[in-house]
Amino acid sequence: MNLVRDEAGTTMNLEKWISALLLLQLWCFSCESCGKVLVWPMEYSHWMNLKNILDGLVQRGHEVTVLTPSATVFFDPDHSSGFHVEVFPVEISQEDLVSVFENSVLLWSYELRMLLALEYGAALQKQFFEYSRLAKLKCESAVFSKDLRKTLKKAKYEVVLEDAFSPYAELIAEIVGIPFIYSLSLTMSNTYGKYCGGLSLPPSYVPVPLTTLTDKMMFMEQVKNILFFIYLTFGFRLLI
Repeated sequence: MNLVRDEAGTTMNLEKWISALLLLQLWCFSCESCGKVLVWPMEYSHWMNLKNILDGLVQRGHEVTVLTPSATVFFDPDHSSGFHVEVFPVEISQEDLVSVFENSVLLWSYELRMLLALEYGAALQKQFFEYSRLAKLKCESAVFSKDLRKTLKKAKYEVVLEDAFSPYAELIAEIVGIPFIYSLSLTMSNTYGKYCGGLSLPPSYVPVPLTTLTDKMMFMEQVKNILFFIYLTFGFRLLI
């Protein structure tokens, strides 16, 4: 009887040790598989799209830090559910930022479809240059801050996740010494899709974004789409 009890006790202890070892392995695996992600966000629908990705990363145990300027429209540092926040000061007023984006939404949603081709291009160019000015100020505020650079390097992030329509995150990644990942649904004339994604996007069949054209184009609409494609390809390269 004692022998049977000893064997039973040994078996139970062995099972406990095996269970503890398995739990330890699972814990170590989960810790190793989680990473530290630095995020360079964009406003409006771009932020909504990126936030869905970030929520998924947080749920999987990744540590997500959003690098945001002091002037922002959609991202609220005081209500950043699940995210860490690194705020840096910028010489941009909240009103100036809101005005630029509201004018962009108004232009793309209502005004572009009523403009002639030359007017269309001029309006987009003006909007691009205004946004480029704000993006440059945002980048300079982050890059020229010695304290911020020191903080980012000390945090030992593993990757920068950025919305490609908000430029200069590549520079942040280079300064910190880590790789970066783009998240973006479209670009003007599908530039990133063609050259980064290797997608086949012939302008005679695929409508250029923000032209209000569809995939069912008559001949003159195809000609119009090709002209927009040429113009926006050149203009977007100037922007980036």
